[in-house]
Amino acid sequence: MRLNNLFLQRFARAQRTNMKYLRLLFNDHFVVFLLIAFGVVVLGYRQLIVSPVLSPIWKSNWWWFVEVIWLLLGLKVGTIVTYLKPADRLYLMGSDHVIIKKYLNHSMTLSTVYGGLWQLAFVAVLIPILVQTHIFSFARMMLLLLFMVSYKWLMLLDRRSTFFVNSKFVWLNTHMIVRRLLLDFLVPGMAITLIRQLPTNLTWVFGSVLISLIVLFGKVTYISESKANRLAIDWPVVVSQAIDHEQRVLHFYATFAEVPNQPRTSKRRRYLDAIIKFLAKRQPIIYRLYLTRFMRDTELLPLIVRLITVAVIILYALNDAPTWLIAGVASLMMYLVVFQLVPLYTTTQQNIWTRLLPIDNRSKQKAFSYLIKQMTVILILLFMCVSAVHGRSMLITVGIVMSIVSLFLNRVYIPQKIK
Repeated sequence: MRLNNLFLQRFARAQRTNMKYLRLLFNDHFVVFLLIAFGVVVLGYRQLIVSPVLSPIWKSNWWWFVEVIWLLLGLKVGTIVTYLKPADRLYLMGSDHVIIKKYLNHSMTLSTVYGGLWQLAFVAVLIPILVQTHIFSFARMMLLLLFMVSYKWLMLLDRRSTFFVNSKFVWLNTHMIVRRLLLDFLVPGMAITLIRQLPTNLTWVFGSVLISLIVLFGKVTYISESKANRLAIDWPVVVSQAIDHEQRVLHFYATFAEVPNQPRTSKRRRYLDAIIKFLAKRQPIIYRLYLTRFMRDTELLPLIVRLITVAVIILYALNDAPTWLIAGVASLMMYLVVFQLVPLYTTTQQNIWTRLLPIDNRSKQKAFSYLIKQMTVILILLFMCVSAVHGRSMLITVGIVMSIVSLFLNRVYIPQKIK
């Protein structure tokens, strides 16, 4: 194995995995839905921009605070992509020099490109509003984008500095909370505010200073041959970061497709014990097992809550949308929730002690189907309440369409999946 090309080989392998799941994700039906949803979002955003009622808001003195928060949120998106594996601690032992000089340089280049694309997206969303303020020129927008990309690069360099043992590249040797507060909020927030409020004739001065600082940071953080020989990789930190990144990507794909070998952990939430006791009363013990695992799963329950929250926001925001679109979105979200619950049955069955229980498979499937039925009823009632803000006819239509989809899920989809 040539270590110089190891990162490129793993990058190509990761892209093949991404393409595998993206083909499952972007099927014909989902692409059509995305096009419709994108059109609705664009039309709604345009309506907000051109509305004379909201025009004073974009020009108000406090609106800059919302813009800064949005851009700071964009800086939090994206991390270093290393593709390192736990076994590398053994097989790459003694090759720290090559890994630091070649492997991590490729990693930083790729991570900076990904991070820059995210910053471009976050800035592009604000461009129509910034134009409405009549204080943003093309040069100021380019300066803002340059700062966002360069500061994201600085944050990635700071993250890379934690990969080394006793590294001297850490920017601030202070308490972690103070360090994160300065680097993630105060410094970029003040710089973004300065770019927005700076007089037009001084923007080139700020741009020149920014470019000079970028060149200076690039020179200071450059790892030469001599520096690489003096550094050692903190393998537990590097491997942990790589695994966390890989799991976040796979969890995203798991929202829409079945991803094998996903680890599951449980955490007791005492505030949900009363709900478990109430719902499991007079129900079979296997039903209580499914319900308890669902309520205490550290990945599944937060994912379901996020899906439901997004669904409620979308249904509420589709004010002037056609009836069929709102009913279709509600049904699609219910399908996604049920889709995420299906692996709960298979992972429970994979435990040896679960298969040793004196309970036949028919009873296990019946108990799990009852849990799915309860979830679909809750979703129907919740989405009907949200769609009621659009009118009585919308409430009735959503209720009828979701009931039909729920009947299909409970009678056909779920029995086929857990058969």
